[in-house]
Amino acid sequence: MDAFFSRAGLRRSLNDLLLLDNLGVPAEQVNLALNRAQMRTLPFMYFSIASFYFAYILIQLFILREPGLGLMVAVALVSAVFLLVMGWLIRNGRFSSKRSERLAAIIAFTVLVSIQLRFYLTGEPQQVANLALFVFGTAVLFFDTRWYLLMSGLAFAGLIHALLLFAGPEDWRYNVVVFLAATAVGLVAHVSRVRAYRRTEILRIREQRQRQQLERRNLQLRTNMAAGRQITSILDLDTLLQHIASMVWEKYRIYYVGVFLPTGDGQTLHAAAEAGRAVTHEPLKLTAGANGHVGWVMAYGESLNLKSMADENGRFIPTEKAPQTLSELLLPLEMGERVLGVLDLQSSRPAHFLQEEIPVFQLLADQMAVALENARLYAEVTQFNQQLEGMVIERTNELQTAYSHLEKLDRTKSDFITIASHEMLTPLTIITLNAQMFMEEEEIQTDHLYRSWVEGIDKGVTRMREVVETMLDIAKIDSESLTLHKAELDLHFFLQQIIKRFQFSLTERRLSLTLAPMPLLPKVAIDSEAMEKVFYHLIINAIKFTPDGGKIVINGRSTQLAVNGATVPAVEIVVADTGVGVAPELQDLIFEKFYQTGEVMLHSSGKTKFKGGGSGLGLSIARGIVVAHNGRIWVESPEYNEELYPGSQFHVVLPVH
Repeated sequence: MDAFFSRAGLRRSLNDLLLLDNLGVPAEQVNLALNRAQMRTLPFMYFSIASFYFAYILIQLFILREPGLGLMVAVALVSAVFLLVMGWLIRNGRFSSKRSERLAAIIAFTVLVSIQLRFYLTGEPQQVANLALFVFGTAVLFFDTRWYLLMSGLAFAGLIHALLLFAGPEDWRYNVVVFLAATAVGLVAHVSRVRAYRRTEILRIREQRQRQQLERRNLQLRTNMAAGRQITSILDLDTLLQHIASMVWEKYRIYYVGVFLPTGDGQTLHAAAEAGRAVTHEPLKLTAGANGHVGWVMAYGESLNLKSMADENGRFIPTEKAPQTLSELLLPLEMGERVLGVLDLQSSRPAHFLQEEIPVFQLLADQMAVALENARLYAEVTQFNQQLEGMVIERTNELQTAYSHLEKLDRTKSDFITIASHEMLTPLTIITLNAQMFMEEEEIQTDHLYRSWVEGIDKGVTRMREVVETMLDIAKIDSESLTLHKAELDLHFFLQQIIKRFQFSLTERRLSLTLAPMPLLPKVAIDSEAMEKVFYHLIINAIKFTPDGGKIVINGRSTQLAVNGATVPAVEIVVADTGVGVAPELQDLIFEKFYQTGEVMLHSSGKTKFKGGGSGLGLSIARGIVVAHNGRIWVESPEYNEELYPGSQFHVVLPVH
C-alpha cells in the first residue's frame, strides 16, 4: 500500500491508466514533443481567456450587477491584462517549451481565483456549476495528469469551503454529485486526449525517424553505386581515391575523410586521399603497426567505431584526429586475406556513425579495395605492355628487314591486350563485389536477393570466359597464327552434337531446329574444335534474329570448290532461318570485326534472346576459321524486314580433303 501511494508508484499507476506504450521512442522525446505542441496553442488560450474576461466585465456592469461588483470587475480587468501580457510573451518565445504545463496552470489558477471570488461574494450554491465547468475545462488543458488532478483538488477544496460557508445541508448532496460527475467526465476526456496526442506524436516521431533512416540508406546506396561506377571508369589510383573521398564527404557532410595506404617500406601509413573541412596542406603520415587507430585497424583488419573520443581504449594518438573530431569510424580495405589500407571517417558530432550502418560503409570500403586491386592489375598490364613495346622497338632496330611484319604484330598484340584488359575489368568487378556480398550474408538460400547475387557471380564468370576466348580467337585469326588439327569427321553427326547445346534456348523461344538427313554427304577433313565454333556462331546468329515460334533448318550437299586454281570436291552446309533477314548492302559488313546490327548497347547476356546483343565478333571468327580451311562463307537474304521476316541462308563450303 505504501509503495502504491509513493511518488514512483503513483507515476506507474498513471502510466498504466494512460497505456503509455512509447513504441521504442524515448519518453523524454515524447514529452518534449507534447510540450511543443502545447506551447503552440498557449497564446491562443491566453488571448481567448482574456477576451472572455473583458466580456465578463461588460456582463457584470450592464446585466448581472451582482454583489461585490467593483471587486469582481477589478479582478477580472487585472486578470485580462495579465493574460494578454503573458500571451504576448509566450508568442514571442520568451519561455521554454519545458514550462508549457506551468504556463497552462497559470491560466487555470487565474480562472479558479475568479470563480472562487464570485462564489464568495455572491454566496449562491448554484455557482458550483462554474467549478464543474472549470474541472472539465482543465481536463483538456493539460497533458500531465498530475497537474489536472492538482487543479481538480484545488477546485474540490474550494467547493467544500463554499458549501461549508453558504450552503445548507440540503445543497451538499446535489452540488457534490454534480462536481464529481464533472470531474469523472473530465478525467475521461483528459485520458482520451492525452492518449490520442501521445499516440499521434509517437507515430509522427517514428515516421520521421524511419524516413530519415530511409533517406540515409538511400544516400548510402547511391554513394556506393556512384563509387562502383567510378571504379570501372577511372584506372588512375590517385585520381580514383581522391574522387571517392570527395564524393563521400560531399554526400555525408562529415568532418573528415581519409584513405590511408602503407608506404613502400611498410613502416608508415600515408594519406593517399583526403577530403573535408579538416584537410591541411600536408597529408597525414602515421606509424604502421598496432599503435594508433589507423595502425590498429591496418594490423588486425577489424573495423573500429568510436562513438566518443573517450572510448579510444589507449590507442588514441593526437595527430591522428582532426581538431574538432568527436566520433570516428575506421574500416579496413580488405581483398581476400590482405588488408590493403584503411578508410577513416571522422565526425564533429558524437555517436554520428550508427552500428547498423557499418555494413553499408564496409561495402564502400570493399569497393575501394577492389579499386586498389584493379589499379595494381592495370599497372601490371601497363608495365607488361610497355615491356612488349620496348622489345618490339629493340628488335626493330636489329631487324630492319622485318620492320613492317613486327609493326603489325606489335599493333595486334597491343590491340589485343588493351581490349582484353578493358573487357575483363567489368566482369572482374562484378565477380569481386558479388563475392564480397556472398561472404557477408548467411541466409543466401532463403533470400531471393542474395540468390540473385550468386546468380550474378555465375553470369559474370561465364561471360568473362566467353569474352576472353572470343578475343583470343580473333587475335589468332588476325595474326594468322591459327593452328588447325584436321581429322575426317561425319558432318551430320558433328552437327547433331552441336545442336544439343541449344535445346534449352530453342524450347524457351519456341523455335524448331531441323537437321536434314544428308545420307550421301562425304566425310570432311576439318579441325573439329575450330569448326564447332563456326557452326556455334551461325546457329546462335539464327536463333538471335529469328522471332519466337520461327524455324531453323540445316541442310547439306556435295559440291565443287576452286582452291589455288584447281577444282576440288567439297561439301556445302546451309543454315537457313525465318528471321528478319540481312539487307543486301550489309551482307559483306556483317563478317567484319565488331560490326553489329541493331542496338549495340544491348548487354551480351541476352545472346539467345530475339535481337539480343553481342560482341560483334562471332561471324568474323566463323569467316576466319572457314578461310583457314581453304573454304568459303557467305549469306543470302532478299532484305531486312521485321514484319515479313524474309529469313537468311548462311552458306559454308569446305573442301573434302
